[in-house]
Parts: sequence; C-alpha cells; structure tokens
Amino acid sequence: MTKFHRIPLSRRRYVQTIGAIVAVGSGLTNIGTVAADSGDEIWSFETEDRINSSPTVVDGTVFVGCDDSNLYAIDTGTGEQEWVFETGDGVVSSPTVVDETVYVGSNDNHLYAVDAVAGEQKWAFETDDRINSSPTVVEQTVYVGSYDNNLYAVDAATGEQKWVFETDGGVYSSPTVVNGIIYVGSWDDNLYAVNATTGDQEWVFETNDSIDSSPTVVDETVYVGSNDKHLYAIDTETGEQKWAFETNYGIESVPTVADGTVYVGSRKTLSTDGGTLYAIDAATGEQEWIFESPGVTTAPIPSSPTVADGTVYVGTDNRTLYAVDAATGSQEWVFRSEGAIDSSPIVVDGTLYVGSDGGFAKGNLFAIETDSQGSSEDSRVMLGVLGHHNDWRYSGQQINAPPTASIRVDANRPTVDEPVIFEGTNSSDPDGSLTSYEWVIDDTVHSGETVEYVFTSTGTFSVELTVTDDDGATDTTTTSVTVKSAEINNGSSAIDESDSDGEADNQNESNENSSTGLGFSIVIAGLGSIAAGLGGLAYLLKKRLNDE
Repeated sequence: MTKFHRIPLSRRRYVQTIGAIVAVGSGLTNIGTVAADSGDEIWSFETEDRINSSPTVVDGTVFVGCDDSNLYAIDTGTGEQEWVFETGDGVVSSPTVVDETVYVGSNDNHLYAVDAVAGEQKWAFETDDRINSSPTVVEQTVYVGSYDNNLYAVDAATGEQKWVFETDGGVYSSPTVVNGIIYVGSWDDNLYAVNATTGDQEWVFETNDSIDSSPTVVDETVYVGSNDKHLYAIDTETGEQKWAFETNYGIESVPTVADGTVYVGSRKTLSTDGGTLYAIDAATGEQEWIFESPGVTTAPIPSSPTVADGTVYVGTDNRTLYAVDAATGSQEWVFRSEGAIDSSPIVVDGTLYVGSDGGFAKGNLFAIETDSQGSSEDSRVMLGVLGHHNDWRYSGQQINAPPTASIRVDANRPTVDEPVIFEGTNSSDPDGSLTSYEWVIDDTVHSGETVEYVFTSTGTFSVELTVTDDDGATDTTTTSVTVKSAEINNGSSAIDESDSDGEADNQNESNENSSTGLGFSIVIAGLGSIAAGLGGLAYLLKKRLNDE
C-alpha cells in the first residue's frame, strides 16, 4: 500500500547559505543571497534512517531511496519534499527516471514503477528476494538484479516479465546496457554479458571472489571491481581480460571513466579501516595516483566517485566527502557529515547531491556547493548505472539496431588483369547511418563504399565487406568471385559468335537459295524470250515464201 507523509527539512545552514528570509505581511520574501564557498552545505533533508541509495536528479527534482523504506522526491532549489512513496522495506537501490516514471528496487523484494510527478505507484514486480541492484531502462525494458540469483527483464509499461537470466549467486550489482548487451556481476564471482533482447548469455568472465561492484563500459571495454582485490578491464566483444589492477582491499565501489582515466574506491570488507581512491589509466591499467583520507587509518570507500569539471568527488565511511583534483589526486576540499557517506554523489549545475547516515538512526540528503557550474560527466552517471541526471545518455533511447552489409559485383565474367567494381551501396542502417565500409578482397584490405580491384590470376576468391553504423554496431557479409583467363572468356565469346555465325550461315544459305531461285526465273524468262523470237522469225520466213 502506498502512503504519503512529510518528513521535516533540516535548516541547519540553509538560511546562512541561500539567503536571509524575512516575513513581509502575509508572505515570505528573499531579500538577499549569500554566496557559498566550495564544500558548504546549501540545504539538507533529514530522513528517519540512513541513505545508502545514490541520488538521481531530473528536471529540478532529486530522487533518492532511504533505509526508512521510502523513496523521496525533493526540490533541488529549496530542499523541500515534493512527495514520498513508501515501500515495505529499506530502499538501497538507486532510482532511474525515464519518461516521467521512477523505477527503483526495495528490500521488500519488489521493483516499483512510480509516477515521477505525482509519486503514485504504476506497478510493482515481485522477485524472490530483496533488490539492492539499481534498475537500468532501455527500449521500454527495465533490467534489474535480485538477491534471488536472477537478472530480470521487465516491461517498463506493464511490469510484466519478459525473461529471466539465472546466475549461481545473488545479483547485488546494477546492470549496464550498451549496444544491446547487458553487463552485470554476481556473487558467484562472475561477470556476465547477456543479450538484452533474448536473455541469452554471450560470455562469462570469472574472478576469484564475489562481485558487488557494478560494471561501466567505455570504448568497447568493461571495467568492473571484484572482492578479490582487483579491478578488471575486459573486452566487450570476446570477454577476454585486457588488464587487471590489484588494489589493497575488495572493491564495492562502481568504477567510473572520464578523459581516459578510471576512478574507483576500495574498502576492507566488514572493517572500519582501509580504503583508497585510485586513478588508473583506462588503456594500460597503470596507476596514475592514489588518494587516502588523512588520519591514523584510511576510511573504507564503498561510495562510487563522480567527476565534474576536473574534480573527483567521493564519500567515505569516516563521515567525509572529498573533492580531489582529477589530474593530480591532491585534495581540494572536504565536507563533513554526521555519519558515513556510502551513497554515491552526483553533480548537477555546480551543486553536489549525496546521501549519508545521519547518526542516531537518522539520515540526510545534502546539497553542497562546488566551485564549478558543470555537471557529472563520468561514465557511471552518463550510463545511468548508479544515479543519473538530465543528460543521461541512454534515457529513453532505443537499443541500436545493427546495420546490414550487402555486396554487388559489377562484372558478369571477371577476367585476369581486368578491373572489377565491388559496390556496398545497397548496405543499410535502419536507425542511423553507415560510417565505414571495410573490404577484404583476396586477402587485401580496402575501404570505401565502392572499390575497384584487379585480379592477377585465375581462381575463386573470397570477398568480405564489414559496415559500421554511427553507434559502432557492425555487420559482415561475404561472397565469392570466379576469375577466368581472357582466352577462356574469348572462347566463350567465340561460342557465342559461333551461334551468330550459324545464324549467318543459315541466312547465307537462305540468300543463296533466294539467288538460285532468282537465276532460275531469269533463265526461264530468257528461254521464253528466245522462243518468242524464234516464233516471230518463222512467221516472217513463211510469209516471204508465199509472196514468191
């Protein structure tokens, strides 16, 4: 049952930071604004339990779950509650917002779809265990993991199950969907690549411990952490390892990539100490720098970093949010809360939002001033893995439809040393455009929509065309071409010419017959003339004799 109630807003520093508010007549008037320094609290919203969920910010509203069983919608400008949606247990899952619908999991075993404006339930989908995994929505399908060992695909409009993919361990990891493939980790120590349409496994990559971390994908590489103390870079196509980076503790934090660098935190599981923020070269796996929170012990970092305008922001279990220079790893400023910050921060238009444990069975959602006007630009946020904002790359988009390659050979009878034209003009992309045409002809590589090639020997040769669309999807097709010598083809022509000659011979024969007939007619006509002449001569001789 859905319930609505209001939670009080903490104003500890809201008036100091935003401005002085005085009563005038029957209303309130803002008579001044005081500029905040980096790391200063703009406002805080107090809840009845800690916030481990990571906030999502869309159209001026912050959406975040809480261990008090609620999903909250908070105004970004004022920190005032817009609505609250109550589930049956704690909400660790981070909400995803698509087409004015909020999708979020709960420890009551349900995935919920909630109206983003009204806060009213649209549907609920039940699994057999709690859902800490954060849903991803692509092409009207919601993908989410459950502690019941399964990854689910659910219709975004109806809440009906489309398919289920079973692993051998709980799925705490949040799925990432790129180019029609889902990447998700499991407590069975494996990272899976699953076809988003069919639910069939594409490949599996095994680590040496459970995977709490959620994967991120950049430039055909999957990055994921494992509790075996390694960050892995894996080829998206083959599932083969590119490199592995060893950390000091297990990785629950979601890695994020910005400007060619992977940022990820580590923690010592079930311990109050141990944790490091790493910056790693995304291509080579080489360490660029590390950051450890100052003090006797370093605080665990289950929080996932975000990057905005050259600064990395990450929370720790020592009640501190750190702002660190993305290039050097040097500390810029800190923000102190009353409890651990396991929630993952997000920056929107220069304001950072993050949840925390508020201490004394309370929690807080904070809005914090940064020194920029930018927004989170890292892969975790842009892919919507764990929290996102308005510029979420995949919000409402469809899974890219692959192109179709087609080969046309512009020659009926290819011969040696004669050019043959190969055309890819009939290739197509149903939802975009083609960006490249790559040919392999007789083991030589060519590019272009149309290619001219000269074969130097006879035989049957393979021709392969691979086309790539504007989303990076490819399709390959092959055909074969039989090349003959010019003499053989001339012989073929001679055969054709022989046929023509046969027709000509028949024609000549006909002409000869026609000529013979004509000659015969002439002879007959001549004989007739001779006979007529002889008859006339006989008449004249007879007349002369009679006269004598």
